[in-house]
Amino acid sequence: MNRITKNITLLLIFVCISCNQKKSDKTYLANYINSVKVDNSLTENPLLIIDGYAVEYETMNDGWFLLLEEDISKVKYLKKENAEKIYGGKGKNGVVLLTTKLQEREIANTKSDKKTLYVLDGEIISVDEYRKIDQSKIIGVGTITEQSAIKEFTSDNYDELIYVSTKMTTE
Repeated sequence: MNRITKNITLLLIFVCISCNQKKSDKTYLANYINSVKVDNSLTENPLLIIDGYAVEYETMNDGWFLLLEEDISKVKYLKKENAEKIYGGKGKNGVVLLTTKLQEREIANTKSDKKTLYVLDGEIISVDEYRKIDQSKIIGVGTITEQSAIKEFTSDNYDELIYVSTKMTTE
């Protein structure tokens, strides 16, 4: 299978998964943040930190931001008093700290013997390069454990493949 076919196949998988989700799932994070604002009498959005990266709240409604409730491992609100101590002025409305299941899996992988192959837009990358990916540029992430699909990228033995898409294929 050539690279174009692989990229198109993976893109179609991401689109199918995204299209099959219930509409209410796509609003979970927005609803959570809105409830934080009401509960804490906030007039502005709190700072949103996803897996250690600051994310603009407005991007949740751009259409590319597909973080579903089942993708979230932990979510916690730091009240503004504590948030300002850590984040300075950016924490003036508090901070929503969110950890995804993918991030937890990455942490677990560093502690386990599982061998993971990382692929960015069809190209194999190192774990260090994977950790440096700009989270705001990601449009899809998929975990592949099917050996025949992994063999399309390498003849080496891997337990799983993490495929990250940051752009639409134009080839």
